[in-house]
Amino acid sequence: MTLAPLRILTHGGAGSKNEYKDGTAVAAKSGLEWLCQGRPVLDSVCQAVQVLEEDGRFNAGVGSHKRADGSIQMDACIMTSTNFFGAVAVVEGFRNPIHIAKALCETDTRFLAGRGAREFALEKRCAPFPLNPPEKSGKACDTVGCVATDGKTFAAGLSTGGTGGAPSGRVGDVPLMGCGLFAGPEGAVAATGKGEAIAMNITAYRAYQMIEQGIHPESVLSTVIDWFTEDEDIGLLVVSKLGHAGGSNRSMAWAFDSSS
Repeated sequence: MTLAPLRILTHGGAGSKNEYKDGTAVAAKSGLEWLCQGRPVLDSVCQAVQVLEEDGRFNAGVGSHKRADGSIQMDACIMTSTNFFGAVAVVEGFRNPIHIAKALCETDTRFLAGRGAREFALEKRCAPFPLNPPEKSGKACDTVGCVATDGKTFAAGLSTGGTGGAPSGRVGDVPLMGCGLFAGPEGAVAATGKGEAIAMNITAYRAYQMIEQGIHPESVLSTVIDWFTEDEDIGLLVVSKLGHAGGSNRSMAWAFDSSS
């Protein structure tokens, strides 16, 4: 079986309704269009995540849940198999934190948080957050994400509004390399779910190690889900030279698209 060189997967977060897969499908299609135009995988993943950030049904960007103090603080991260990496945490006041993370890939800095991330985003003229964000229903929904490949380079991207009602300043797995995401020469991984549990399991990097061992993404997915207890939500996207997989121990809207 010959795999399509251009492949992309997107998810709306562990806990997102399965019927919201129309939103993840639009995001995947948008990212694939960029890949088909010859855009870098980094840019294509960023584009797909931006679409998810603009869909208020998901807990990222304009759909981000509020913290215990009523603030909206977001985290985002992006990584490629060609050593590009950028991450931001507890960002306030911006519509698409994935763009801030991507912009960091072009600097000597890899991770900015709080005021430093805000000042950098202002310098890069990133789009501001809506002045009157809509109230959320409180429906459980975690990090959105994407993995993709152009047949040579792999990339992964994540964005989140964090856990609704969490303390101000709380940071989960998203901006931590090897926890929420990882990309290397053999594939890419993007996780979603209980941030503390994902971080403590070093989930993405351990999943990538299985990819390096030649394990198919479907088996990687099932193995990773078994690392978590029933009360810990976990979802995963995996793409490698052998194929792809996506799934969760909860409902999770996700989509796959390719050039074939």
